[in-house]
Amino acid sequence: MKKTVDQWNKVAKRYTKDQEQSEFVESNKRVVKTRFKNLTGKKVLDLGCGYGFYTDYFKSIGADVLGVDGSANMVKIARTRYKNCFFEVCDITEIFPFTNESFDLIFCNQVLMDVESIENVFSECYRVLKPNGIFYYSIVHPAFYDSQWIKDKKGFNYAKSISSYIEPYSFTNEFWGKTEHFHRSLAYYLNVAADKGFNLRRVEEPASYDGITKNKDLPLFFFAEYQKEK
Repeated sequence: MKKTVDQWNKVAKRYTKDQEQSEFVESNKRVVKTRFKNLTGKKVLDLGCGYGFYTDYFKSIGADVLGVDGSANMVKIARTRYKNCFFEVCDITEIFPFTNESFDLIFCNQVLMDVESIENVFSECYRVLKPNGIFYYSIVHPAFYDSQWIKDKKGFNYAKSISSYIEPYSFTNEFWGKTEHFHRSLAYYLNVAADKGFNLRRVEEPASYDGITKNKDLPLFFFAEYQKEK
């Protein structure tokens, strides 16, 4: 985890600036805001909170929310930007510093694909969720993320070409500086959740592309909502 944290500490400022300007981030926000409109009285953990946008949003709709992230630089940015919210540095690959059945909702946005091992994350989320609690995460869609667009004669990106999908592997992104990405199939994510005891409630693969320059019928993100058994 130290290597991953070091990478995100280095790119924290650049990442935050890029996210504020990204149309894809806006499409992500629309999905989340449609799903969560009122969390009054709910205790929420924003797991891998980054620069704190969603922590602040959940607070604005009534939640008692805590944002945690492994990157101290991300937490520093979050504390500066959202002074009325609470943030802590926390290695989410280790045992969470929370008691059993502490939260009504655990929210994890665009984090799991940047974590080398997710098994402990799911186990700990299950442990600290209250009975009937919700674990909600989003990731870049593993079937389409590490792929190349194919253009037609008019320059329209109509399809994607992939060469690897089933077996896990890792590679380095260069969007904001070097950050490692860990590819896993959807089956991998779904089976880990099932093995840890979660019940799948809903998934979404929302449209993210404009349909003008890129085919909007190919998703960029995958959202999953689970419930802890009673």
